[in-house]
Amino acid sequence: MKNLTNVEEFQNGNRIFPILPEEMAPSPVSCRLCGNFIEVGFGYQVESMWTEMLFNRSFEKAVPIAKGTYDWFGGNDKGLGNDWTGEEWYHSSYQHNRWYAFPGKDRPESITGDASYLTSRTPGYSVTLSQETGGIHGESCLVINNYDTRSAGVAQDGKYLRAGESYRFSGYFQKLAGESVQMKVCLYETANLEGEPVFQATLPQAAEEGRWLEVVLGPIPHDCWATFALLVSGGSQVLCDAFSFMPEHSAHGWRTDAVEAMKELHPSVLRFPGGNFGSFHNWMDAIGPKNTRRPEPSINWGELNYNDVGTDEFLNLCEQVGAKPLLLVNMFHPSKEYYFLAFPEMKEWGGLQRHGYRLTHILDKEAGIETARKWVEYCNGNINTPMGKLRARNGHPEPYHVKYWEMDNETWRWFTKEEYAEYVRKYAEAMRSVDPDIQIGICSYHAFSEPIGELLELCGDAINFIADRMCEPFNIKRKIKILQEYNRTHKHQIYYTDTEALQNRDPALAPFTRKFYADHGIDFCKSRRTWIYALTMAGNLLHYERYGGLVQFMCFNNLCNTSGQSCIEVSKQESILTASGLLLKWMSQTAAAWPLKIDGYDADSLKSVEIQASWNLDRTELVLDFVNKCDQDTRVTLNVTGLGRSFSRFRMLRLSADDGDIQETIHSHGNIREEVRYGSIRLEDIQTFEIPAFSFTETILSSNTTKVFT
Repeated sequence: MKNLTNVEEFQNGNRIFPILPEEMAPSPVSCRLCGNFIEVGFGYQVESMWTEMLFNRSFEKAVPIAKGTYDWFGGNDKGLGNDWTGEEWYHSSYQHNRWYAFPGKDRPESITGDASYLTSRTPGYSVTLSQETGGIHGESCLVINNYDTRSAGVAQDGKYLRAGESYRFSGYFQKLAGESVQMKVCLYETANLEGEPVFQATLPQAAEEGRWLEVVLGPIPHDCWATFALLVSGGSQVLCDAFSFMPEHSAHGWRTDAVEAMKELHPSVLRFPGGNFGSFHNWMDAIGPKNTRRPEPSINWGELNYNDVGTDEFLNLCEQVGAKPLLLVNMFHPSKEYYFLAFPEMKEWGGLQRHGYRLTHILDKEAGIETARKWVEYCNGNINTPMGKLRARNGHPEPYHVKYWEMDNETWRWFTKEEYAEYVRKYAEAMRSVDPDIQIGICSYHAFSEPIGELLELCGDAINFIADRMCEPFNIKRKIKILQEYNRTHKHQIYYTDTEALQNRDPALAPFTRKFYADHGIDFCKSRRTWIYALTMAGNLLHYERYGGLVQFMCFNNLCNTSGQSCIEVSKQESILTASGLLLKWMSQTAAAWPLKIDGYDADSLKSVEIQASWNLDRTELVLDFVNKCDQDTRVTLNVTGLGRSFSRFRMLRLSADDGDIQETIHSHGNIREEVRYGSIRLEDIQTFEIPAFSFTETILSSNTTKVFT
């Protein structure tokens, strides 16, 4: 596929490319360029990173997985079906563990639209489980009817226990029938349910008035897959609700290993809680004690979100990993009551779409403005404000100082551009009445992509950035040109971001990449897990760098899991960096600040092989980036004479793989090679650099007067 690449442009190092002193942008590359994105209710992101271990912990009626999830995960038309266990992206965090009558055994997992995830009876025991309306959390609870003389109850598989860890169980219990109701919590090795428990503990007796009970189990003697079981004495009937089973040690509720993996990414900005989920979510449903929060369905993606992770938990995570939060504001609209897309004439985006819910709490546009104002006050207000006092009661007296706010997601689904601009102004005025220093962004993609110039004229002076969603180079160039013209003709300045960055898809692919996908049977769903997709992202980041500070950040879509479209994979046993995660780990730490022109080379992210030279921030080190998205090795010769510098030290990082379809998964990782080398070099004029197939290389050159690399 030689003719599909630009390898010959470099003549295997025989052509010399002078690096010019001319800088490509008037401001340095943003130090926040590499961000990320967590969407609640999609991709089993929050569920895997948070330490709650029980699936459907309040026994709610199952919400079917929506078509959107099936499509994104691979599509039923491609055989995804009801058994995901054979998919290459599948691991334990995708499990939908049933509650089942116990003693007994669970059936093989099946993910169907009508699944209840409850097995109400078990052979050999007179015990039944029933989901009932009521309880104290959500809309449903569980009633255990044990008509047997022996202890029996409810169980759930899929608990990975760690040696030396202890686990805290809590729940709400009400005695409905029986004399002295005895209860105990047992942890069995799943492979030996008939044996003795790994650990067990007795709960206080259930009472007729209902009460909260808790117990600590552990320390656990060894790592094992376990089944959680609650047993109640014979002849009793007990109402159960709001269960929780979490390890005693965590990173403020987050998995410690997941947080450490996130720290490796050095995320600059983290977007939350959506995405599509954020367009129907009221932030006030996800603050305060967790069992007072309102579980809600994920409208676009399906299933139920417990809101155990809300504003405070997310902002705490940002503090732990050193990221700036970007919060997505739900702009209330009457059309959201019934519709996921309210304009039948928008045939390009699917036309009229009903979501099947009646959402009366997010319809009043004026109420939405006040809800957003309160959110800013909750996050940034001092302790003397009403929302600041509420935040303090919830455990965080100091303001969070959230800077970035995005005005909803895919707003063209409900708003005309004129209506959107009008309400962006209203929201901005109300939100800035609390904190005038916040920065506000607007939707600039899909149906609002073409009219973005009009939107800027309507509300540009009320915003700080556009929130785009198209990494394709022609889109980026067009939007940048619009912003440059706006900033040239207006005192108020606006910058570019991509807050949900999916990397290129056809037709915006390097020709080699397009054919590579076709030859290997890689569709867009699978492509997002591959090394060549990560290398495409590297090219896009180099493209962003060439615009300097006009591009502030890109939030890679997504952070975790999501059928492998992620930077980290978090199973119940471990957390790893994916192919894209490994690349972001290093590119987020780049010293490149002032990209330079290279004589005879036209930078283009649709080339298979890309080169870029930049000064670091104080212009004391030269940063060279090489991306090779094809299967041919090549070399490039650069001439640094025009820079008026000589270099004597180098540090080289290289990531490489044997092929473009290589992945890093829970089942197979360590496939992408990471190489770091330091050394001496004598470079005053010309030097040839290797660019291996399917690789990313960054080389930093310094002189003797520059600090030694650490």
